[in-house]
Amino acid sequence: MADRFYSVVKGEQSAVQVTEGSSTSSEAIELRVNDSVYSDKLTVIHGLRAILRYLETVETNPIA
Repeated sequence: MADRFYSVVKGEQSAVQVTEGSSTSSEAIELRVNDSVYSDKLTVIHGLRAILRYLETVETNPIA
């Protein structure tokens, strides 16, 4: 098993703009998923929703 990286260029919002690979593309927004820990897509989606809720409700610092 390995890490999967999902990246998107700053400002993009469309799913077709997301890239997936086995290494980082060093884009502005990037997610690393360790597929030996998260082998189920639904658990990754739940984790992403938790991160989104955190950014919406808790995060107060501007993200550069």
